[in-house]
Amino acid sequence: MTSPVNEVEPADIHLLTGMLDTMSDHVFLLRLEGERYRLVYCNEAMDKFMSQADAMLCGRFLDEIVPDPDLYQRIADNYAQAIAAGHRIRYEETTEGFDSAPLTIFETSISPLLGKDGSTVYICGISRDITARRNAEVALKKTNETLEQQLAENRRLQYQLQEEAIRDPLTNLFNRRYLLESLNRELSRAQREHYPVTLMMVDLDHFKQLNDEYGHAAGDQVLVDFSRLLCDGMRKADVVCRWGGEEFLIMMPGLSMADAHQRMMEWRRRNSPMEIALGDRQLEVRFSSGLATAPEHGCNPDDLINATDEALYLAKKSGRDQLQLSGQLED
Repeated sequence: MTSPVNEVEPADIHLLTGMLDTMSDHVFLLRLEGERYRLVYCNEAMDKFMSQADAMLCGRFLDEIVPDPDLYQRIADNYAQAIAAGHRIRYEETTEGFDSAPLTIFETSISPLLGKDGSTVYICGISRDITARRNAEVALKKTNETLEQQLAENRRLQYQLQEEAIRDPLTNLFNRRYLLESLNRELSRAQREHYPVTLMMVDLDHFKQLNDEYGHAAGDQVLVDFSRLLCDGMRKADVVCRWGGEEFLIMMPGLSMADAHQRMMEWRRRNSPMEIALGDRQLEVRFSSGLATAPEHGCNPDDLINATDEALYLAKKSGRDQLQLSGQLED
């Protein structure tokens, strides 16, 4: 507990109160009388803020000045906490509950004091209006949140633009540009680390006839459904690309020609012909494909793609609806 207040001269008190009246902070002193607190002093700033000119503040009990029971209890609990602690405490409070006062936020410091008799307890307090500071902090927080939202939206749009640059808009498969960049990187790494890279080129059989007979909307649906079928049959490491029109190119890193051939033949047995519902019609769509592997059939993208294309040509020339290997005709 803070030491008792010493004796002071009346002139000193006059100078002291005059000095306190120059402060913009609210300064007050209350005396504990039983279970009630009587206001024995407040400076001019607090007196004006309370706007109770018709009823003097000094000399009144706190529960008379603060009629709202919830607000009074919060204030009294803080005073009791300071008295129990025996030292200054600091907290924030608002004027919510004062009907005549604007909503204001204060940072308040209160200290318990002993009177001249060594037992009477006083509460000395200083309250600083921090409303503007808190409002600025809230405004800054909202601004930061808005900026974060804008940044998140910018990142989303940037990602969307990046995806649009590497994706086919109809099927959402990777486009030719992405496949060429990925294949170039993969072949370079495969040469360093000595593993195979196999390509498969797929072409939908008689697609022009399908478009002419059923319309381009039906052709688009076939392309979308076939793209989904391709993705479902590939590994996570494979890159599935719409090469152009009804042609698709799949890069399969780490798969030898034999392993890729076995996988693709099993996939063909499950999915050829592909059945697609167009309204009340049920279409059967068949496809031809060719395989080529690096380094056997080429060590750079152009050579490997050309070898894959030649294998596809062999498949179409041999009657379509089949898989051919580069340089070898398959039954």
